[in-house]
Amino acid sequence: MYYNSGFEYNDCIAKGACSISPNISSMQEVMYILLRQTAYYLTRLEKLGIRQAEIIKALISEIALIDAAKDLSEAQILDSFSKQYVNLVQCRKEYLKVCKDKGEACDDLKNLIKLSPKTSLSAILKKGDKEFINKYKKFSFDKKYTAEILFGVVKSVCINLVHLYEINKTCTLAEDDVLNALNLFNSHRILSEKIKQSIDRLAKDDIELLEIINKSQIENFGEIEKSEVSLSTRPNKAIMVSGSNFDDLRNVLLALKDKDIDVYTNGNLLIAHAFPYFKKFDNLKGHFGSGTFNTILDFATFPGAILLTKNETQNIEYLYRGRLFTTDDITPKGVAKIENNDFSPLIESAIQAKGFAKGQQRNPVEIGYNENELELKMQEIINSNPKKLFIIGHANLSINQTDYLKNFFKLMPADSYAISFSYNPDKDNVFALNLGNDYPLIYGALTKIFSYVPVNSDKLVFFLTKCDVNSLSNIINLKNNGAKNIFLSDCPPTVINPAVLRAFNKIFNIHTITTPEEDLAKIKEEL
Repeated sequence: MYYNSGFEYNDCIAKGACSISPNISSMQEVMYILLRQTAYYLTRLEKLGIRQAEIIKALISEIALIDAAKDLSEAQILDSFSKQYVNLVQCRKEYLKVCKDKGEACDDLKNLIKLSPKTSLSAILKKGDKEFINKYKKFSFDKKYTAEILFGVVKSVCINLVHLYEINKTCTLAEDDVLNALNLFNSHRILSEKIKQSIDRLAKDDIELLEIINKSQIENFGEIEKSEVSLSTRPNKAIMVSGSNFDDLRNVLLALKDKDIDVYTNGNLLIAHAFPYFKKFDNLKGHFGSGTFNTILDFATFPGAILLTKNETQNIEYLYRGRLFTTDDITPKGVAKIENNDFSPLIESAIQAKGFAKGQQRNPVEIGYNENELELKMQEIINSNPKKLFIIGHANLSINQTDYLKNFFKLMPADSYAISFSYNPDKDNVFALNLGNDYPLIYGALTKIFSYVPVNSDKLVFFLTKCDVNSLSNIINLKNNGAKNIFLSDCPPTVINPAVLRAFNKIFNIHTITTPEEDLAKIKEEL
């Protein structure tokens, strides 16, 4: 059984809407203006030998969490705008001062955005609407789509940079590429070629960031092992830790070391159970939930306290309040802030909650892999000399996708082989690797696979069953390294505009997943 396999409902279905609201789009439009103008002065200061590291981190973090605006109060949103505006003013002031001190001519920006303490959210929304219309009048259709793809890749890089910040590391090259990408849009004449070059650089940065994160995970928590994870619950008080931040999970477990409170992971933290470090905690009982994007249903049915791990965008505006906590510096509406890793409020909430009265038995899930097993399997695949080697991932399957893969594996030619990160059909010519949705670990496994079968091999065919903000840069890297056949599932409109996705698929020659019969026929035609 695979976690995420065959879930019927996700947060889009639960909410009844799967698109970004116009108000959120308008706020993001204004925020990007603020950030790109700040990037202009940051890049100018860099050329003068001055690096504003903290402001750069603040800018990166804002982009990484820009989708979380829907969970913030009006006061918090205005506070974010205020902080970023202060950074813009400070960078501009510093730049003009340095230019004057050095006797150099300043290239000051025209049409600087202006905010004040009296600026209301409605004024920001009006400005966002206006800028949105102006931008699309200014750009051609092709340039508009290419720009949207660039912003998607920028967001992915920023998310991974924030993961680095959490482990006290950084990558100045990736930071500078983000700043330069934003700064492109300060120019009156934006060249499509410049945008494409920036996309390629950032996509490469993204993979290098995954490599750093993967190595850090191994250093801190050990090499992953094949492990069985319980999806059952038992009668007791409980805390659920949701998201993907391993450090937050570790800190909660350490805080509960001598307490009789069970801990369950949720979401992308499923893979934590494959690391040796976490296996030493007796009160880490298993994993709760039916899928990574089932936040609303999982949270509503959990009878204990819940920690939202740091830098994790969650769909929580529809949830009841009182048992939600976070380590984030900016807390969503109705969520309590954990200060200085003092988890006593979380623990007290778990004690006061009813907990699991009876518990429930469910079949466990197998995750991770053993390195020797992977090497032996790759040798077996090489020796079998398959006509096609299908790489299928990740483990984020709706019922439709599960049905697709069931039929796909039934129809898959016997002279082919598949490595599946998504679904295990229990067939001799399919090797299943369940790594959840942990991109750094999947990157590590793919690196090993590509050492046996190069990414530009005619044998390789990629089926990407999960489409999120990281998917774009991963696909771009695969194509830039010579991957010939890539199939991508539909992306939710909250991830990428459908029109932009169609343009992306056309630009990078990506196939859209249709039916197993049609897709296998398409591959056969290309032989």
